Amino acid sequence: MADIKFMDISENNNPATTDSILVGNKDNGLKRTSLGNLADMFAVHGLLHFEQINTLFKAQTINYSIEAPDIEGYQFAFWLSSATTGWTGSTYIDSPTSKQANIWIANPSNADLSPFANGQNGLTATAVYIKNSVA
Repeated sequence: MADIKFMDISENNNPATTDSILVGNKDNGLKRTSLGNLADMFAVHGLLHFEQINTLFKAQTINYSIEAPDIEGYQFAFWLSSATTGWTGSTYIDSPTSKQANIWIANPSNADLSPFANGQNGLTATAVYIKNSVA
């Protein structure tokens, strides 16, 4: 029978995922497995999902309704960010934890934004979802 040396995992205070431990049950007896395999057993793969929502910029419009689409297997969590695309402007989302929200353009000086309404410039927001099994 081979000699087996048991090491206290905290002995070097830095266990690696390649370090092995013995696991067992009544059906299969004792087997060796790596800490990496053990960690994978508890890992949640695909925990987050991201959807980018885009809308075209319209002249004289400072409020844009957005809605996060339904994603199978995921639950909407929050809006990550809003931003302008193709032009520079300040934006914010009024209800960041609501599936239905509004992107507002900050225009304190009431500047003429019509030159930016060229059919190419827009607004974007990123919806963040969490896996149903964790939510």
